[in-house]
Amino acid sequence: MRDDLVVPGEGEENYVLARDARVVTVPFSPLEERMQKEKPEVFVRLQKLKEIIGEETFKRLVSKVHNINYADTRIMIVAESELHRTNIEREILPAIAEAFEVTSIRVVTQG
Repeated sequence: MRDDLVVPGEGEENYVLARDARVVTVPFSPLEERMQKEKPEVFVRLQKLKEIIGEETFKRLVSKVHNINYADTRIMIVAESELHRTNIEREILPAIAEAFEVTSIRVVTQG
């Protein structure tokens, strides 16, 4: 073994955990429900988008979105998968631009 190589032994690493550490699973809720509570300004624009594209398309493409960040003339949408991102870009980009009054739209996937 090389002298300049230090490999920590078992038990030498200290991990700090909360006393009551636990993992909690929260069921996924539709985007409009989350935005109504968290980002009311986005919720208003989502209602306008729903009017433009219709209820069925809205449920299929927008309700499954993970998050929306919106500022000035820019919007970033976090889709659930590459297929979801592709469908949003193919079907509703002009409607998003109209509803949110933006000129720059970025659709990304999580992970």
